[in-house]
Amino acid sequence: MSSVENVELVSGTVDDIPRLEPLWVSVHHQHQSAMRELAPYVTDETTWAERSALYETLLTKPGTILWIAQIDDRAVGYGLAHVMPVSETWIADTWVTGERIGEIESLAVHPEFRGQGIGSRLLQRLIDGLNEQGVEDHVIGALPGNVDAIRLYERHGYKKAWTYLMNRPK
Repeated sequence: MSSVENVELVSGTVDDIPRLEPLWVSVHHQHQSAMRELAPYVTDETTWAERSALYETLLTKPGTILWIAQIDDRAVGYGLAHVMPVSETWIADTWVTGERIGEIESLAVHPEFRGQGIGSRLLQRLIDGLNEQGVEDHVIGALPGNVDAIRLYERHGYKKAWTYLMNRPK
């Protein structure tokens, strides 16, 4: 394993999207492992097709931030955040916020490198980037079974605010 001290955080663009595929697929696998009761899940190919299309759309919008954690040229993690008018969210009818809200859309670290602080560094860069844009209210989603991710977000000041429930036919 490479040393985590060699991890460099670099700003990414739409051209970097293909580098993110194995990292997103590892998140998809984490979701499956954390919440087996929600099966069946889509294939790796389907999840990446959907996710990469979302990233392409978001990266064309002002305020979107992509940070890639890499060792040499290997992407070992990434974080993507975007900004949206609060009026277009579920938040506007409940909480007082600024006119814009930041959403941490994705945070991924390759399983080989989890637990070494890379996710925390990426998350802090996203938070700082949103704050620098004057967007101080942020949301992030997590599956309830993904306790490691939730613990990371809570260490950075996030609090549970909204829960979705799912009813699946058996």
